[in-house]
Amino acid sequence: MTTNNKKKPADTTETKPAAGQTAKQTTASKAGMIENEVVETIMKTGMDAATKGYEQAFSFSQAQAEIAAKSGNSFAEGYQKLNNLFMGMAQDAMKKNMAVAEAFIGAKDFNEVSDIQTKFARESFDAMVKNGTEISELTTKLTNEAVEPVRKQVTEAVEKMTKAAA
Repeated sequence: MTTNNKKKPADTTETKPAAGQTAKQTTASKAGMIENEVVETIMKTGMDAATKGYEQAFSFSQAQAEIAAKSGNSFAEGYQKLNNLFMGMAQDAMKKNMAVAEAFIGAKDFNEVSDIQTKFARESFDAMVKNGTEISELTTKLTNEAVEPVRKQVTEAVEKMTKAAA
C-alpha cells in the first residue's frame, strides 16, 4: 500500500476575466461569493444556536411550571386542611359556649356560676394550648410540603453548577 505524500501545488493560475469583465470585476465577484458564503454560514450558525437556546429555555420553563404546580397544589391542599381545622375549632368553641350558657341559666346560686366559669376557663385554656399546637404542627408540615419541590429543584441546580465548575 503506497501513500501519496506529495503536496499538491498551490493554485497560482489566474482566472481570466470573462468577456467584457476586467480582472478587478472578476476578483470582486469572487469576493462577493465568498462573503455570501460567510454570511450564510454565520446566519445558519446563529439560527442553530437560537433554536437550541429556545429549546433549552422552553424545557427549563416547562420544568419550572411543573414545580410551581406541585408547590401550588401542596399549598392549596394545606390551606384546605388548615381551614378545616379552624372550622372544627370554631364549632367546638360554639358548642362549649352554648353548653356554658345553658349551665349558667340552670345554676342555682352564685357559687355554682363561679364553678361553671372556672371549669370553662380551664377547658378553654387547655383547648387553646391544644389548638395552638395542632396549628403549629400543621402549618410547619404544610410549609415543608409546599416548599419541597422548589427546594429539590434548587438543590439539583446547585449540584449541576458545582459539577460544571469542577
